[in-house]
Amino acid sequence: MLIPFVGYSQGRRFIGYVECEGERLTDLLNRAESIVVRETFVENFDDDTVTNLGDGEVDRSILYAVEASGGRGEAPRRIHTIRHRLQVQLGPYSALGLLHALPGQMPLPYLHARGPMIPLSDATIGFASRGAMQLRDVGTLIVNRDMLDWVRASEDEALAFPGVPVLTDRA
Repeated sequence: MLIPFVGYSQGRRFIGYVECEGERLTDLLNRAESIVVRETFVENFDDDTVTNLGDGEVDRSILYAVEASGGRGEAPRRIHTIRHRLQVQLGPYSALGLLHALPGQMPLPYLHARGPMIPLSDATIGFASRGAMQLRDVGTLIVNRDMLDWVRASEDEALAFPGVPVLTDRA
């Protein structure tokens, strides 16, 4: 099944479709170093030009974030989670959303047990396009943990991000 794909990289976004059979887009992105995107267009934020690339591979390492769509994955794999508000900066992108963690678990340390692509639900991504700030609300935004510039977290949660500046509520 083809599902919509919107991936954000430096100064542009890739818009197309990916083949995703019965698994979540997050799992697909975490499993492979690159992803095949069909019927791809690239939108340049500097001048709003749109280029048709057709079908091709996009390397996960250039993606700051990806809008998720499609199903929630297999029902038996779903577990009850608690949602925690999280704000991150990824290069030119700011994002705010809800990070899901098991009950009683600190959400940020849990991130190291997962792949590099982390889903945030009820998210907003902000970026500059032609000199103006753009905000997009998305059901789920998958952020690339390896591209984080900073996170806003409690002091306890900050331990999960060695080498990444953490803004606490007191900062």
